[in-house]
Amino acid sequence: MAATSTSTSYRLGFRLHQQLAPCSGSHPQTSGAVSFLSGSHNFSFKSLETTRRSQLSRISVVVKAESRSEEMQLDISLSPRVNAVKPSKTVAITDQATALVQAGVPVIRLAAGEPDFDTPVVIAEAGINAIREGFTRYTPNAGTQELRVAICHKLKEENGISYTPDQILVSNGAKQSIYQAMLAVCSPGDEVIIPAPFWVSYPEMARLADATPVILPTSISENFLLDPKLLESKLSAKSRLLILCSPSNPTGSVYSKKLLEEIARIVAKHPRLLV
Repeated sequence: MAATSTSTSYRLGFRLHQQLAPCSGSHPQTSGAVSFLSGSHNFSFKSLETTRRSQLSRISVVVKAESRSEEMQLDISLSPRVNAVKPSKTVAITDQATALVQAGVPVIRLAAGEPDFDTPVVIAEAGINAIREGFTRYTPNAGTQELRVAICHKLKEENGISYTPDQILVSNGAKQSIYQAMLAVCSPGDEVIIPAPFWVSYPEMARLADATPVILPTSISENFLLDPKLLESKLSAKSRLLILCSPSNPTGSVYSKKLLEEIARIVAKHPRLLV
């Protein structure tokens, strides 16, 4: 930057307000300002204030040219749909379990859904070899042709159902597929029907898709299976999606063919309702 006889100071101020849960050991959030001086290598960081707020996250940035009276504000606050999303209970429990383990407390972890063993050697070696052989480029959005053909073969041989490769789409996991499906079909005001207990991500996916999650309770006496009569009573013109997971995550309950057929007859009466 060229030196000038009259240096101009620009101040970039950040204000961060974040909701903090009242728990022991929590640290207050610190707001700060960074000052830059034109033509100089010196800058200073000054602590402005210590704040604790009980409001949703909001970040605002103010850029001000001190040599002029005009001020420009950049609004980079989060959208209402993001602010409406609640933190993952699975992650919270996982973090708590990790802290207990680090403190020497024996813990059996039942939060995050991952196995208690390492990736099998044959799979790990296949991944390493693929990298060494140059399989590190972009693939077709639907997945490589070879993989989709292999999936079709698996479905035919093990499940007795026939698909063609152009009917197969490979994603990074169930969460990506379900979330993108919600984004693709849900509009503001639509409802997503979710039997409880449910995978914690379902309601937040619905909210991010501008839809409203509608929770239908189930009972342990019915093995946590959805009651068709309750389902029928809750459906309306707003009903867009029904989440039906069998075997259920997290209960492990499996829907019988008879129960699925009963639910299917109810769903068939609502042309907008997808499952």
